[in-house]
Amino acid sequence: MSPSGGRTPADHQVRRLSVTLAVGAVLASGSGVVADTMWLLGTGAWLLIAAILLELVYRP
Repeated sequence: MSPSGGRTPADHQVRRLSVTLAVGAVLASGSGVVADTMWLLGTGAWLLIAAILLELVYRP
């Protein structure tokens, strides 16, 4: 078996997208807390939801 566990480049791309969404969620939520704006908190929450759903739906 290969060191990557038999994952394809598409698997790595989806994983990278999920991590990017999660990092964006942390940054948007943190900015929302600092700036005290609800729309940034909401954006961060939706980014986190999207990252979690992507991980749940796409199981390599």
